[in-house]
Amino acid sequence: MYTLADAASQGGSLMSTFIMFGLILLVFWLLFWRPNQKRRQQETQMQTSLGPGTEVMTKAGIFGTVVEVHDDDLLLEIAPGTRVRMLKAGIAQINSPQVDDTPVEDRPDFGDDDKPKD
Repeated sequence: MYTLADAASQGGSLMSTFIMFGLILLVFWLLFWRPNQKRRQQETQMQTSLGPGTEVMTKAGIFGTVVEVHDDDLLLEIAPGTRVRMLKAGIAQINSPQVDDTPVEDRPDFGDDDKPKD
């Protein structure tokens, strides 16, 4: 009689152990694996969108312009006449030129040329 009660209580603790293990796996998936997968997908998408003339920054912090694109690597011009061959995986981000939408009148280099000089 006592052995049946002991077996029933052990079965309940075994089930709660499995539930806790499952919850821990779920937390790890939500916090680590899923964001890492999304980041890899974004990196792959960025690497496939590279083309000649694209301004990029490498993971080492070097800025350059893509000259040629091959299967796994590309040719990057980091200074006039200086070209470096590197893997696509070495590109950290694409630098799009910033558009200055400030009105001309509000820019600091807008002179007072139309005012009469005293």
